[in-house]
Amino acid sequence: MSLKSTLVIFLSFLAFYSNAQRIAIKGRITDKATGLPLTHINVGFDNKAPQTLSDAYGRYSMIATGKEEELYFSMIGYKKQVISLIQTQGREINIQMEPQSEKLSEVSIKGANKAKYRNTNNPAVDFMRQVIDHKTENNANGHKEISYKQYEKINMSISIPSDKAGKIRLLKKLPFLLENSDSLKVPGKKLIPVLIQEKFNQVRFSALSGDTVLKLGEKQSRIDQYLDEDGINEYLEKIYQGADLYDNDVGLGNQRFLSPIAGMATSFYKYFIVDTLKDVSPRQLKIMVAPKNKQDVLFLGYLFITLDGNYALKRAELSINNQINLNWVKDLQIILDYDVDGSGRYHLGKGVMSMDLGIFREGTSIFGERTIITHDFLYGPEALSRKIDAPLVGSKLNDDSWLKLRPEPLALNDKIAYQNIDSLKQSKIFLRKMAFASFLLSGFIPAGKLEFGPISSFYSFNPVEGSRFKFAGRTTEALSKKVFLDAHLAYGTKDQKWKYSLGTVLSLTDKSIYQFPVKSITLKHSYETQIPGQELNFLEDDNVLLSFKRGSNNKWLYNKKWLIEYLHETSQHLSFKLSYKNQVLKSAGDLFFQRGSQLIPDLNSSEFLAEIRWAPNEKFYQGKRYRRQIVTGQPVFTLRGAIGIKDFLGGDYNYQNISLNISKRFYLSVFGYSDVIFEAGAVFGKVPFPLLHIHRANQTFAYQLSSYNLMNFMEFLSDRYYSVNLQHSFNGFFLNKVPLIKKMQWREIVSLKVLGGTISSGNDPGKNAELFRFPTNEQGRPFSHPLGHIPYVEGSIGVSNIFKILRVDLVRRFTYLENPEVTRWGIRAKFNVDF
Repeated sequence: MSLKSTLVIFLSFLAFYSNAQRIAIKGRITDKATGLPLTHINVGFDNKAPQTLSDAYGRYSMIATGKEEELYFSMIGYKKQVISLIQTQGREINIQMEPQSEKLSEVSIKGANKAKYRNTNNPAVDFMRQVIDHKTENNANGHKEISYKQYEKINMSISIPSDKAGKIRLLKKLPFLLENSDSLKVPGKKLIPVLIQEKFNQVRFSALSGDTVLKLGEKQSRIDQYLDEDGINEYLEKIYQGADLYDNDVGLGNQRFLSPIAGMATSFYKYFIVDTLKDVSPRQLKIMVAPKNKQDVLFLGYLFITLDGNYALKRAELSINNQINLNWVKDLQIILDYDVDGSGRYHLGKGVMSMDLGIFREGTSIFGERTIITHDFLYGPEALSRKIDAPLVGSKLNDDSWLKLRPEPLALNDKIAYQNIDSLKQSKIFLRKMAFASFLLSGFIPAGKLEFGPISSFYSFNPVEGSRFKFAGRTTEALSKKVFLDAHLAYGTKDQKWKYSLGTVLSLTDKSIYQFPVKSITLKHSYETQIPGQELNFLEDDNVLLSFKRGSNNKWLYNKKWLIEYLHETSQHLSFKLSYKNQVLKSAGDLFFQRGSQLIPDLNSSEFLAEIRWAPNEKFYQGKRYRRQIVTGQPVFTLRGAIGIKDFLGGDYNYQNISLNISKRFYLSVFGYSDVIFEAGAVFGKVPFPLLHIHRANQTFAYQLSSYNLMNFMEFLSDRYYSVNLQHSFNGFFLNKVPLIKKMQWREIVSLKVLGGTISSGNDPGKNAELFRFPTNEQGRPFSHPLGHIPYVEGSIGVSNIFKILRVDLVRRFTYLENPEVTRWGIRAKFNVDF
């Protein structure tokens, strides 16, 4: 072997040995007192100059050559920590740093003895009161006209403990998911990206007209085959709501976190001065905030306030403690950076909300992150007249366009998400599992262009039909996106009658019938049973669970119905509905149509109906064949009217029916939220009782907000009525302060329902012999009643969040206790999943 060859081999071996000694060291740095990630921590070797800084999540990574002996961590306001690399076996080093202030360390670590903390004569509290007093003048949202560009990104990943990732069967079958995982973002976890969405909008705000959002571009990974992405996006936006501490509250699902700079924040938060930052301009005061009660839905973290006399919030680093009454959230991190505009006001420049969601504290979970970046602000009249580049609007942007639009480049995890989704859509294993998951969620069995179900309604039972068997099916988008068909066939073993329905929905746009905004025509014919006065939300009337009812339940109707309906929705969430309905009602069970001593075989009605519904800024989950509202606190107005015409296609009566429904949720920060529903209606004309307002009753054991849970079916009738339903959820505000019970994280709920009304003499069978007699019970006593001068009233006290999924109410009826088959008290339950 020549000298040259020997030298090459020796140098190659030396290079290999040198590279083999290079060691990657990574980890996460948190505050020992709060558990919050610490940013801008200096990290270096052997007391030399720092080599890196921790990022916004407290993460750091370095390369060691193998010769270093110590790793140090330092920052003003914290005790320096030194770790021996000789004694450390692992290459993942997570650090908890202690605040330098002994007073802060004692207060935060040992539990902040309530007897020692006072708002009076407290410099931190006095300073924060200045921040609160200056909040309005510092808030850029105080401008009457604003225009800005907004970039938004949501990504979701499956978070799996690193030591368990290789043992999961699905990942073994889909190895590319494990290969394309991120192990740096959350130490000890592998993040497998599965969803990403990007939006770029132009937002205009006017104090007179509110927000106007013009979508300039949208890009997202999608799994279209089985999941409804639009509905999922709405839920994600409610969960990961935009956080701005200049608002009084920060939303997370139905929870509201009181801002640490809200008007009454000093009554619920503790404040501690930690440090003065002198290397920024203007200088900033770093203040720690913590809840006075650890179980309250409040933030824990740091605020950075300017020391230039403006007392402006410049940055916030927030989290929560693990004792908070919040479901499913294993970890929450919010980082907010504010920029100052030309007028000296502050607006949110960048906000990042990261959340780890899981059923259990340990194990697999869902890690999600939403980033919002706003820039290019204009104020005043010119903000509303700003022009947008026409080619951007409504066009599909290519990759080069997105590179220009993004205010910051995509992280590696985000790029991987796009790749993973494309690969998953080609995986037969994944698609089979998604089909099974879709069946569990919807109850429908997929069969290509058709699907059959729901399984929960295949069998049920009731006093009129006996055992009821139903077979139902419907078409899917695989057959057509513009035309949908559905049908069912049912049979009762006791009445020995066949029931059926056949319907079709035609989209009048080039989009799917269930893609908002909808414009459609529906045609349906059915022959079915119904319980007068029963109105259910999101459940089939013949769901097997609803077969179990209290009291007597034997007054039913057979209804043969034809329906044609036109629906027109606008993008402003204003909808119009016009329809014609023809129905033949026959009494069933112990219900009879009786005029004097004469039994009437049936009742025919022929009516035209109209409905106007306005739900400003409404959000909803749009499923394949249904829509569920996502409550955001905006009001919903619904006005309905109907005209019955005698002798038109068999109609027996002339009448008019009108009703108005208004609903709204009011958020009260730490005190929870209230749901309020007001409704009023009237019937004009002389009609028999099936055409009056039969008030919503509930004889099931499931609690229903919109029904009266201790009222019997058909118990109250009216042709003029009003109702007010109030329900307040305290979100554990009181129970969080009760020893032992607070560990269960229960939440208290109270409700009050009031129904008033009357029946005019023209519709009172006691004063008009031409009308049907009101139903009676087996003893001949009146079973249905008009509402008198005293309204029907019921209330309840309940506890929710039992096992995180169950709500139980004790219901009390206060009026009309002398009516037959009435109970004063009842216990009702319902499944209720919330944050």
